[in-house]
Amino acid sequence: MKIALMTNNYKPFVGGVPISIERLAEGLRKEGHDVVVFAPTYEKNARQENEVRYHSLLKNVAGGIVLPNPIDPKIEKEFKQGAFDVIHVHHPIAIGNTAIYLSKKYRVPLVFTYHTRYEQYLHYLKPIMWLEKETEEPGVKRKIKKELLEAVQEKLVPGYLKYFISHCHHVFAPTEGMRRYLIHECGTSESMVSVLPTGLKDESFCMESSRKSEEIRQRYNATECPLFISVSRLAHEKNIPFLLHALAHYKLMYKKPFKMLMIGEGPKRTEYENLAKTLRIDKDVIFTGLVSNDKLPEYYNAADAFLFASKTETQGIVILEAMAAGNPVIAVNASGVSDLVKDEKNGFLVNEEVSEFAERIRDVAEDENLRRKLKVGAIETALSFHEERVARKAATIYRMVQAECFERNQAHIGQVCYTTKRYQKKYL
Repeated sequence: MKIALMTNNYKPFVGGVPISIERLAEGLRKEGHDVVVFAPTYEKNARQENEVRYHSLLKNVAGGIVLPNPIDPKIEKEFKQGAFDVIHVHHPIAIGNTAIYLSKKYRVPLVFTYHTRYEQYLHYLKPIMWLEKETEEPGVKRKIKKELLEAVQEKLVPGYLKYFISHCHHVFAPTEGMRRYLIHECGTSESMVSVLPTGLKDESFCMESSRKSEEIRQRYNATECPLFISVSRLAHEKNIPFLLHALAHYKLMYKKPFKMLMIGEGPKRTEYENLAKTLRIDKDVIFTGLVSNDKLPEYYNAADAFLFASKTETQGIVILEAMAAGNPVIAVNASGVSDLVKDEKNGFLVNEEVSEFAERIRDVAEDENLRRKLKVGAIETALSFHEERVARKAATIYRMVQAECFERNQAHIGQVCYTTKRYQKKYL
Protein backbone atom coordinates (compact mmCIF):
# COMPACT_ATOMS: atom_id res chain seq x y z
CA MET A 1 0.00 0.00 0.00
CA LYS A 2 1.02 3.61 -0.47
CA ILE A 3 0.29 5.62 2.66
CA ALA A 4 0.35 9.38 3.28
CA LEU A 5 1.04 10.36 6.89
CA MET A 6 0.09 14.01 7.42
CA THR A 7 1.10 16.11 10.41
CA ASN A 8 1.37 19.68 11.73
CA ASN A 9 4.66 18.91 13.49
CA TYR A 10 7.51 16.51 12.91
CA LYS A 11 11.23 16.12 13.51
CA PRO A 12 13.45 17.98 14.23
CA PHE A 13 10.78 19.17 16.69
CA VAL A 14 10.91 16.85 19.70
CA GLY A 15 7.53 15.62 20.92
CA GLY A 16 5.27 12.64 21.27
CA VAL A 17 3.44 13.04 17.96
CA PRO A 18 6.61 13.26 15.80
CA ILE A 19 8.03 10.20 17.56
CA SER A 20 4.78 8.28 17.06
CA ILE A 21 4.66 9.15 13.34
CA GLU A 22 8.31 8.30 12.75
CA ARG A 23 7.97 4.89 14.39
CA LEU A 24 4.75 4.08 12.57
CA ALA A 25 6.39 5.00 9.27
CA GLU A 26 9.42 2.82 10.03
CA GLY A 27 7.27 -0.11 11.08
CA LEU A 28 5.09 0.13 7.96
CA ARG A 29 8.15 0.30 5.71
CA LYS A 30 9.57 -2.82 7.34
CA GLU A 31 6.29 -4.50 6.41
CA GLY A 32 6.85 -3.55 2.78
CA HIS A 33 4.58 -0.49 2.49
CA ASP A 34 5.45 2.78 0.74
CA VAL A 35 5.08 5.61 3.26
CA VAL A 36 5.42 9.37 2.66
CA VAL A 37 5.30 11.88 5.52
CA PHE A 38 3.78 15.31 4.79
CA ALA A 39 5.26 17.69 7.39
CA PRO A 40 6.05 21.42 7.72
CA THR A 41 9.48 22.98 7.27
CA TYR A 42 11.62 24.09 10.20
CA GLU A 43 14.51 26.50 10.53
CA LYS A 44 17.00 23.66 10.55
CA ASN A 45 15.91 20.62 8.63
CA ALA A 46 16.83 19.05 5.33
CA ARG A 47 14.21 17.11 3.42
CA GLN A 48 14.71 13.39 3.82
CA GLU A 49 13.70 10.64 1.45
CA ASN A 50 9.98 9.79 1.62
CA GLU A 51 9.09 13.22 3.00
CA VAL A 52 7.12 16.14 1.59
CA ARG A 53 8.00 19.33 3.44
CA TYR A 54 5.38 22.04 2.97
CA HIS A 55 5.71 25.72 3.85
CA SER A 56 5.48 27.10 7.39
CA LEU A 57 3.96 30.53 7.99
CA LEU A 58 5.85 31.07 11.24
CA LYS A 59 8.83 29.17 12.61
CA ASN A 60 9.93 28.66 16.20
CA VAL A 61 6.61 29.91 17.60
CA ALA A 62 6.94 28.32 21.06
CA GLY A 63 9.75 26.00 22.00
CA GLY A 64 10.43 24.92 18.42
CA ILE A 65 6.79 24.61 17.27
CA VAL A 66 5.95 26.05 13.84
CA LEU A 67 2.73 27.42 12.37
CA PRO A 68 2.23 25.36 9.18
CA ASN A 69 0.58 26.50 5.98
CA PRO A 70 -1.94 23.72 5.24
CA ILE A 71 -3.03 25.33 1.95
CA ASP A 72 0.44 25.25 0.42
CA PRO A 73 -0.21 24.09 -3.21
CA LYS A 74 2.76 21.74 -2.90
CA ILE A 75 0.69 19.42 -0.69
CA GLU A 76 -1.97 18.69 -3.31
CA LYS A 77 0.55 18.57 -6.15
CA GLU A 78 2.68 15.93 -4.39
CA PHE A 79 -0.38 14.04 -3.18
CA LYS A 80 -1.93 13.86 -6.66
CA GLN A 81 1.31 12.57 -8.16
CA GLY A 82 1.72 10.00 -5.39
CA ALA A 83 -1.42 7.96 -6.12
CA PHE A 84 -1.97 7.13 -2.45
CA ASP A 85 -4.19 4.35 -1.13
CA VAL A 86 -4.90 5.90 2.28
CA ILE A 87 -4.40 9.16 4.19
CA HIS A 88 -3.48 8.91 7.87
CA VAL A 89 -3.70 12.37 9.45
CA HIS A 90 -2.47 13.15 12.95
CA HIS A 91 -4.17 16.48 13.72
CA PRO A 92 -7.81 17.59 13.35
CA ILE A 93 -6.97 21.22 12.59
CA ALA A 94 -4.81 22.86 9.89
CA ILE A 95 -3.43 19.84 7.99
CA GLY A 96 -6.51 17.93 9.17
CA ASN A 97 -8.79 20.10 7.01
CA THR A 98 -6.46 19.66 4.05
CA ALA A 99 -6.65 15.90 4.56
CA ILE A 100 -10.47 16.04 4.45
CA TYR A 101 -10.31 18.00 1.19
CA LEU A 102 -7.87 15.57 -0.45
CA SER A 103 -9.83 12.54 0.80
CA LYS A 104 -13.07 13.78 -0.75
CA LYS A 105 -11.57 15.07 -4.00
CA TYR A 106 -9.49 11.99 -4.78
CA ARG A 107 -11.76 9.42 -3.11
CA VAL A 108 -9.01 8.20 -0.78
CA PRO A 109 -9.99 6.85 2.66
CA LEU A 110 -9.09 9.06 5.62
CA VAL A 111 -7.82 7.70 8.95
CA PHE A 112 -7.15 9.91 11.99
CA THR A 113 -5.14 9.37 15.18
CA TYR A 114 -6.40 11.26 18.23
CA HIS A 115 -3.07 12.01 19.93
CA THR A 116 -3.89 14.92 22.19
CA ARG A 117 -6.52 16.12 24.64
CA TYR A 118 -6.70 19.48 22.89
CA GLU A 119 -8.87 21.13 25.51
CA GLN A 120 -5.97 20.75 27.96
CA TYR A 121 -3.60 22.71 25.72
CA LEU A 122 -5.80 25.74 25.11
CA HIS A 123 -3.79 27.84 27.54
CA TYR A 124 -1.23 28.43 24.76
CA LEU A 125 -3.81 30.56 22.91
CA LYS A 126 -3.80 34.22 23.91
CA PRO A 127 -7.61 34.56 24.23
CA ILE A 128 -7.66 31.54 26.56
CA MET A 129 -4.73 32.94 28.55
CA TRP A 130 -6.77 36.13 28.96
CA LEU A 131 -9.86 34.19 30.06
CA GLU A 132 -7.88 32.15 32.60
CA LYS A 133 -6.38 35.30 34.03
CA GLU A 134 -9.72 37.06 34.18
CA THR A 135 -11.39 34.18 36.06
CA GLU A 136 -9.35 35.25 39.08
CA GLU A 137 -11.35 38.48 39.33
CA PRO A 138 -14.31 38.63 41.73
CA GLY A 139 -17.95 39.22 40.91
CA VAL A 140 -20.14 38.74 37.85
CA LYS A 141 -17.27 39.32 35.44
CA ARG A 142 -15.39 36.40 36.94
CA LYS A 143 -18.43 34.13 36.66
CA ILE A 144 -19.05 35.03 33.00
CA LYS A 145 -15.41 34.49 32.07
CA LYS A 146 -15.32 31.18 33.90
CA GLU A 147 -18.48 29.93 32.17
CA LEU A 148 -17.11 31.00 28.78
CA LEU A 149 -13.83 29.17 29.45
CA GLU A 150 -15.69 26.01 30.48
CA ALA A 151 -17.88 26.21 27.37
CA VAL A 152 -14.80 26.35 25.15
CA GLN A 153 -13.13 23.44 26.94
CA GLU A 154 -16.15 21.21 27.42
CA LYS A 155 -18.35 22.01 24.41
CA LEU A 156 -16.44 23.69 21.61
CA VAL A 157 -13.43 21.37 21.46
CA PRO A 158 -15.38 18.07 21.69
CA GLY A 159 -17.91 19.52 19.24
CA TYR A 160 -15.26 20.34 16.67
CA LEU A 161 -13.65 16.94 17.18
CA LYS A 162 -17.01 15.28 16.53
CA TYR A 163 -17.38 17.30 13.33
CA PHE A 164 -13.89 16.35 12.15
CA ILE A 165 -14.35 12.65 12.90
CA SER A 166 -17.57 12.64 10.87
CA HIS A 167 -15.38 13.12 7.79
CA CYS A 168 -13.04 10.26 8.67
CA HIS A 169 -13.39 6.60 7.78
CA HIS A 170 -11.66 5.31 10.92
CA VAL A 171 -10.11 6.70 14.10
CA PHE A 172 -7.19 5.44 16.14
CA ALA A 173 -6.89 6.09 19.88
CA PRO A 174 -3.53 5.45 21.57
CA THR A 175 -5.11 3.79 24.61
CA GLU A 176 -8.36 2.14 25.65
CA GLY A 177 -9.14 5.10 27.90
CA MET A 178 -8.92 7.49 24.96
CA ARG A 179 -11.07 5.13 22.90
CA ARG A 180 -13.77 5.34 25.58
CA TYR A 181 -13.49 9.15 25.55
CA LEU A 182 -14.05 9.29 21.79
CA ILE A 183 -17.07 7.00 22.06
CA HIS A 184 -18.77 8.48 25.11
CA GLU A 185 -17.76 12.17 24.95
CA CYS A 186 -17.51 12.69 21.19
CA GLY A 187 -20.25 10.29 20.08
CA THR A 188 -18.00 8.23 17.80
CA SER A 189 -19.34 4.81 16.78
CA GLU A 190 -17.60 1.94 18.59
CA SER A 191 -16.95 0.12 15.31
CA MET A 192 -15.13 3.16 13.98
CA VAL A 193 -12.49 3.41 16.74
CA SER A 194 -9.51 1.14 17.29
CA VAL A 195 -6.65 1.30 19.78
CA LEU A 196 -3.29 1.87 18.10
CA PRO A 197 -0.47 2.78 20.51
CA THR A 198 2.89 4.23 19.59
CA GLY A 199 5.30 1.41 18.85
CA LEU A 200 8.63 0.78 20.54
CA LYS A 201 11.83 0.29 18.56
CA ASP A 202 14.19 -2.61 19.17
CA GLU A 203 16.70 -0.18 20.66
CA SER A 204 14.21 0.75 23.41
CA PHE A 205 14.59 -2.69 24.96
CA CYS A 206 17.89 -1.90 26.66
CA MET A 207 17.55 -4.09 29.75
CA GLU A 208 21.13 -4.98 30.65
CA SER A 209 23.48 -2.60 32.41
CA SER A 210 25.90 -1.02 29.94
CA ARG A 211 29.13 0.89 30.23
CA LYS A 212 27.39 4.06 29.04
CA SER A 213 24.66 3.70 31.65
CA GLU A 214 27.30 3.33 34.37
CA GLU A 215 29.02 6.44 33.03
CA ILE A 216 25.74 8.35 33.34
CA ARG A 217 25.42 7.38 37.01
CA GLN A 218 29.02 8.43 37.63
CA ARG A 219 28.56 11.72 35.77
CA TYR A 220 25.67 12.69 38.04
CA ASN A 221 27.17 11.30 41.27
CA ALA A 222 24.50 8.60 41.59
CA THR A 223 26.67 5.52 42.13
CA GLU A 224 25.81 5.33 45.84
CA CYS A 225 22.20 6.55 45.80
CA PRO A 226 18.98 6.03 43.83
CA LEU A 227 18.78 7.67 40.43
CA PHE A 228 15.33 8.77 39.29
CA ILE A 229 14.46 10.05 35.83
CA SER A 230 11.69 11.91 34.06
CA VAL A 231 11.46 12.80 30.37
CA SER A 232 9.06 15.60 29.60
CA ARG A 233 8.54 18.89 27.85
CA LEU A 234 9.10 21.56 30.49
CA ALA A 235 5.73 23.21 30.10
CA HIS A 236 2.62 24.00 32.13
CA GLU A 237 0.59 20.94 31.11
CA LYS A 238 3.26 18.47 32.33
CA ASN A 239 2.70 19.26 36.02
CA ILE A 240 6.42 19.55 36.83
CA PRO A 241 5.95 21.70 39.99
CA PHE A 242 4.03 18.85 41.63
CA LEU A 243 6.89 16.46 40.89
CA LEU A 244 9.43 18.88 42.37
CA HIS A 245 7.35 19.33 45.51
CA ALA A 246 7.05 15.54 45.87
CA LEU A 247 10.84 15.16 45.61
CA ALA A 248 11.34 17.90 48.19
CA HIS A 249 8.92 16.12 50.50
CA TYR A 250 10.77 12.83 49.96
CA LYS A 251 14.06 14.48 50.91
CA LEU A 252 12.59 16.22 53.95
CA MET A 253 10.67 13.25 55.35
CA TYR A 254 12.98 10.33 54.62
CA LYS A 255 16.41 12.01 54.77
CA LYS A 256 17.64 9.87 51.88
CA PRO A 257 20.12 11.06 49.23
CA PHE A 258 19.02 10.80 45.59
CA LYS A 259 19.58 12.22 42.15
CA MET A 260 16.82 13.14 39.73
CA LEU A 261 17.38 13.79 36.00
CA MET A 262 14.80 16.08 34.41
CA ILE A 263 15.31 15.43 30.70
CA GLY A 264 13.68 17.84 28.30
CA GLU A 265 13.31 21.46 27.28
CA GLY A 266 10.46 23.91 27.25
CA PRO A 267 9.30 27.45 28.00
CA LYS A 268 9.12 26.88 31.77
CA ARG A 269 12.65 25.53 32.32
CA THR A 270 14.01 28.62 34.10
CA GLU A 271 10.91 28.84 36.29
CA TYR A 272 11.26 25.19 37.33
CA GLU A 273 14.99 25.52 37.99
CA ASN A 274 14.21 28.46 40.30
CA LEU A 275 11.51 26.42 42.04
CA ALA A 276 14.03 23.62 42.66
CA LYS A 277 16.31 26.18 44.31
CA THR A 278 13.47 27.49 46.45
CA LEU A 279 12.68 23.92 47.55
CA ARG A 280 16.39 23.31 48.26
CA ILE A 281 16.67 20.38 45.90
CA ASP A 282 18.67 22.12 43.17
CA LYS A 283 21.71 19.94 44.04
CA ASP A 284 19.59 16.80 43.77
CA VAL A 285 17.56 17.60 40.65
CA ILE A 286 19.52 18.08 37.43
CA PHE A 287 17.91 19.69 34.40
CA THR A 288 19.83 18.05 31.57
CA GLY A 289 18.16 19.68 28.58
CA LEU A 290 17.31 17.57 25.55
CA VAL A 291 18.75 14.10 25.05
CA SER A 292 18.56 12.58 21.56
CA ASN A 293 16.16 9.67 21.11
CA ASP A 294 18.95 7.24 20.25
CA LYS A 295 20.66 7.92 23.59
CA LEU A 296 17.55 7.90 25.79
CA PRO A 297 17.60 4.09 26.37
CA GLU A 298 20.99 4.47 28.08
CA TYR A 299 19.50 7.02 30.49
CA TYR A 300 16.45 4.87 31.18
CA ASN A 301 18.73 1.90 31.81
CA ALA A 302 20.82 3.90 34.26
CA ALA A 303 17.79 4.81 36.38
CA ASP A 304 16.14 3.00 39.28
CA ALA A 305 12.66 4.40 38.62
CA PHE A 306 10.77 6.68 36.25
CA LEU A 307 8.68 9.50 37.76
CA PHE A 308 5.83 11.16 35.88
CA ALA A 309 3.30 13.77 36.95
CA SER A 310 1.55 14.81 33.72
CA LYS A 311 -2.26 14.65 33.66
CA THR A 312 -2.71 15.46 29.97
CA GLU A 313 -1.33 12.37 28.24
CA THR A 314 -3.28 10.31 25.73
CA GLN A 315 -0.66 7.59 26.00
CA GLY A 316 2.68 8.66 27.39
CA ILE A 317 5.31 7.31 25.03
CA VAL A 318 8.09 8.01 27.51
CA ILE A 319 6.38 5.75 30.06
CA LEU A 320 6.55 2.81 27.65
CA GLU A 321 10.16 3.62 26.76
CA ALA A 322 11.05 3.63 30.43
CA MET A 323 9.29 0.30 30.95
CA ALA A 324 11.14 -1.22 27.98
CA ALA A 325 14.37 -0.52 29.86
CA GLY A 326 12.94 -2.13 33.01
CA ASN A 327 12.05 1.05 34.90
CA PRO A 328 9.26 0.84 37.48
CA VAL A 329 6.98 3.85 36.92
CA ILE A 330 5.50 6.07 39.60
CA ALA A 331 2.90 8.34 38.04
CA VAL A 332 -0.06 10.56 38.87
CA ASN A 333 -3.29 8.69 38.17
CA ALA A 334 -4.66 10.28 34.99
CA SER A 335 -6.16 9.37 31.62
CA GLY A 336 -3.76 7.67 29.25
CA VAL A 337 -1.29 6.89 32.01
CA SER A 338 -3.74 4.64 33.87
CA ASP A 339 -3.99 2.39 30.81
CA LEU A 340 -0.29 1.59 31.09
CA VAL A 341 0.73 1.72 34.74
CA LYS A 342 -0.67 -1.07 36.92
CA ASP A 343 -0.24 -0.98 40.68
CA GLU A 344 2.33 -3.44 41.99
CA LYS A 345 2.79 -4.96 38.52
CA ASN A 346 4.95 -2.41 36.71
CA GLY A 347 4.78 0.58 39.04
CA PHE A 348 2.32 2.66 41.03
CA LEU A 349 -0.51 5.04 40.18
CA VAL A 350 -0.75 7.78 42.78
CA ASN A 351 -3.31 10.46 43.58
CA GLU A 352 -2.08 14.00 43.07
CA GLU A 353 -0.93 14.12 46.69
CA VAL A 354 2.66 15.08 47.50
CA SER A 355 3.08 12.84 50.56
CA GLU A 356 1.62 9.79 48.79
CA PHE A 357 3.88 10.25 45.77
CA ALA A 358 6.92 10.66 48.04
CA GLU A 359 5.98 7.50 49.94
CA ARG A 360 5.89 5.47 46.72
CA ILE A 361 9.29 6.85 45.75
CA ARG A 362 10.62 5.58 49.06
CA ASP A 363 9.03 2.14 48.59
CA VAL A 364 10.60 1.61 45.18
CA ALA A 365 13.95 3.10 46.15
CA GLU A 366 14.41 1.05 49.33
CA ASP A 367 12.76 -2.31 48.58
CA GLU A 368 15.02 -4.21 46.19
CA ASN A 369 12.64 -7.19 45.89
CA LEU A 370 9.75 -4.90 45.00
CA ARG A 371 11.88 -3.07 42.46
CA ARG A 372 12.93 -6.37 40.84
CA LYS A 373 9.30 -7.51 40.60
CA LEU A 374 8.17 -4.22 39.05
CA LYS A 375 11.09 -4.34 36.60
CA VAL A 376 9.90 -7.70 35.23
CA GLY A 377 6.32 -6.42 34.94
CA ALA A 378 7.47 -3.26 33.17
CA ILE A 379 9.35 -5.22 30.52
CA GLU A 380 6.40 -7.56 29.97
CA THR A 381 4.11 -4.57 29.43
CA ALA A 382 6.50 -2.94 26.96
CA LEU A 383 6.93 -6.06 24.84
CA SER A 384 3.30 -5.91 23.72
CA PHE A 385 3.96 -2.48 22.12
CA HIS A 386 6.68 -3.49 19.68
CA GLU A 387 6.89 -1.22 16.61
CA GLU A 388 6.29 -3.91 13.97
CA ARG A 389 3.30 -5.36 15.81
CA VAL A 390 1.69 -1.92 15.89
CA ALA A 391 2.43 -1.34 12.19
CA ARG A 392 0.82 -4.64 11.21
CA LYS A 393 -2.35 -3.68 13.06
CA ALA A 394 -2.42 -0.28 11.35
CA ALA A 395 -2.00 -1.89 7.92
CA THR A 396 -4.85 -4.30 8.65
CA ILE A 397 -7.16 -1.37 9.45
CA TYR A 398 -6.01 0.51 6.35
CA ARG A 399 -6.95 -2.47 4.16
CA MET A 400 -10.31 -2.83 5.86
CA VAL A 401 -11.13 0.86 5.38
CA GLN A 402 -9.90 0.79 1.80
CA ALA A 403 -12.17 -2.18 1.02
CA GLU A 404 -15.18 -0.47 2.64
CA CYS A 405 -14.55 2.72 0.67
CA PHE A 406 -14.22 0.76 -2.56
CA GLU A 407 -17.58 -0.90 -1.94
CA ARG A 408 -19.23 2.46 -1.20
CA ASN A 409 -17.71 4.03 -4.31
CA GLN A 410 -18.91 1.12 -6.45
CA ALA A 411 -22.40 1.44 -4.98
CA HIS A 412 -22.34 5.18 -5.69
CA ILE A 413 -21.24 4.60 -9.30
CA GLY A 414 -23.96 1.97 -9.71
CA GLN A 415 -26.60 4.36 -8.39
CA VAL A 416 -25.41 7.12 -10.76
CA CYS A 417 -25.55 4.71 -13.73
CA TYR A 418 -29.02 3.52 -12.75
CA THR A 419 -30.31 7.10 -12.43
CA THR A 420 -28.75 8.05 -15.77
CA LYS A 421 -30.37 5.11 -17.57
CA ARG A 422 -33.80 5.98 -16.10
CA TYR A 423 -33.35 9.58 -17.28
CA GLN A 424 -32.35 8.50 -20.77
CA LYS A 425 -35.26 6.06 -21.04
CA LYS A 426 -37.79 8.65 -19.92
CA TYR A 427 -36.62 11.74 -21.75
CA LEU A 428 -34.40 10.71 -24.69
